[in-house]
Amino acid sequence: MKTLALFLAAGLCGLSNLRAAEPAKPAVTLTVKQQILDTDHDLRGKQGSSRQKTLTLRVEIVNATSALVAESELAGDALVTRAGDANEKVVKESLGTMKVPAMKPNERLTLELGKIELREIEWRNRKFEETLEEWQVTCSQGTVKIGKAVSSDHYATLLKEVVPPAKKKGPVNPKPRKVPKP
Repeated sequence: MKTLALFLAAGLCGLSNLRAAEPAKPAVTLTVKQQILDTDHDLRGKQGSSRQKTLTLRVEIVNATSALVAESELAGDALVTRAGDANEKVVKESLGTMKVPAMKPNERLTLELGKIELREIEWRNRKFEETLEEWQVTCSQGTVKIGKAVSSDHYATLLKEVVPPAKKKGPVNPKPRKVPKP
């Protein structure tokens, strides 16, 4: 009987420790989907064709708590495969930031974050196509993140392959030089 009581007490202590170790539930939940805003198509005949489309991320924010969530800020980054100089590379582009108004309990807001221009160029033998690979959107109040959405687990691995922007070589302040006449 004493051992049974001891096991029950140990079990209850273990359950209370597990409950304390659970991570805090985010204040808001984010659902992110791609949306096409605009498309353009140019047919050039034998020389090739080109297409251009403008994408945005449609973010649905839901207050998951039973309390009022104060005004916050929504920010995001996108990893885009860009074509240029006969090769393709992954670049990180900022989607910008926007203010999210205070939200009542269980309130939903739908916002459009950023604009991404993607091009597709087709020549006789080659086709260059830019694509939106991955994205990450965070909602924060000051320095505290209250919600986060990532397109997939592949975002972290692809972020390591990002090519930093190339710095232009040359003079800092290029001015035409005057050559003295002989």
